[in-house]
Amino acid sequence: MEPVKFLVVEDNELDVLRLKTVLKDMGVACSLSVVKDGEKAVDYMLKRHGFEGVPDPDLIFLDLHLPKLNGVEVLQAVPNSRKLPLCVVTGSEVERDEMKNLFGIRRIAYLVKPVNRYGILNCFRMYEHLWPVAEEVSSALS
Repeated sequence: MEPVKFLVVEDNELDVLRLKTVLKDMGVACSLSVVKDGEKAVDYMLKRHGFEGVPDPDLIFLDLHLPKLNGVEVLQAVPNSRKLPLCVVTGSEVERDEMKNLFGIRRIAYLVKPVNRYGILNCFRMYEHLWPVAEEVSSALS
């Protein structure tokens, strides 16, 4: 299986390190691209301003609290953001509910901090193209 391509939109180095550690401990073969603010996230997703030619991520881990543009503003700035394979990283269940209300019934995966393997697995299971990864990880964890 080819490595999974992740885009991590997170300004907190410790949260990025935690995500990397959990993915490694889960045995997920992956490559991570990290951007630290909302403007860079939009540029990456639109493949502009130095991000031309970047691969389409298999999953985007998007923190809601970012410098320059917050997570909601990022999604509003990207056309067709409803089609993105997205795992919103949030600090609370309340923010999760606010996102659901803002974006309607759109299927979005959520990961409440601190990240853990079960939350990441749930994010994988939200997207059909990541089901094989979820199954492989689940088998290894059993």
